[in-house]
Amino acid sequence: MSDRAEKRRVLTEEDMTFIAEQLRILDAYPGVVPWSRAELWAAVLDAQMSATTRREREAVAELVGALRMLDVLERHFLRK
Repeated sequence: MSDRAEKRRVLTEEDMTFIAEQLRILDAYPGVVPWSRAELWAAVLDAQMSATTRREREAVAELVGALRMLDVLERHFLRK
C-alpha cells in the first residue's frame, strides 16, 4: 500500500453532521441530523425555486456553495 493511502484521513457520517451543523447558513434546512446530502440538496433546491428577490437568490447561492464544499468532503473523505 502506498504512503498516500495510509495517510488518507476519513470522515464518518457523524463528522459530516458536525461540519454541516457548524455552517450556520444551513440552520433553517432539514437533513443535517443525521447527515443526509439528498435532503439538504432537496431543501436548498426548493428554496431556489421559491426565491423571488435578489437577496433570496444570493442567499441560495451561498447555500449551494456550502453544499458543494460538503459534497467534496463527502466524496473524498467519507468512509463508506
